[in-house]
Amino acid sequence: MFNDFLEVLKENNFDEIPVDAKTFVESPDFLGQPSLSEIQYDIVEAMSQIYKKEDLEELMGSVEGSKYYAKYTKNEIILQLGKGSGKDFVSTVACAYVVYKLLCLKDPARYFGKPSGDAIDIINVAVNAQQAKNVFFKGFKSKIERSPWFAGKYNAKADSIDFDKSVTVYSGHSERESHEGLNLFMAVLDEIS
Repeated sequence: MFNDFLEVLKENNFDEIPVDAKTFVESPDFLGQPSLSEIQYDIVEAMSQIYKKEDLEELMGSVEGSKYYAKYTKNEIILQLGKGSGKDFVSTVACAYVVYKLLCLKDPARYFGKPSGDAIDIINVAVNAQQAKNVFFKGFKSKIERSPWFAGKYNAKADSIDFDKSVTVYSGHSERESHEGLNLFMAVLDEIS
């Protein structure tokens, strides 16, 4: 009984327990996409690992959560893959998974030490405006619009999507500096070389 009381007192950071990447990608309740390769799933996991170690241990168990944290927690991911390898596709999946994981939190900003309800911004930056809209953002937007889980949780605009809980994904390009001043959480740099 005392353990039950302690469980109630323990802060729960989640509105919803997030599903794993494979379920998120393949289930018709989420993205409903074809299965990815093993390396593509590793990329998605590394690009989307945003949770604290203690929460991963709570969700996955102490040993598995600790292993997952050590393997996938990264500050920077560089994809050096050939033409046709699915870099853009995997990036849109990972970005959608990050947004999903943020929306599973009760208060994403507070979770990361910001004031409650503070903006969380994600941006894709491409070489020019046409590439920004026609490659990454078009694929990302399509995935969100076709997903039953995201229904009613966003407002799509020409070059951004506003999600619940003050999460916004922007389509940017290097020809202008309109992305200055964003409360940047994640950036995907397309064709940076």
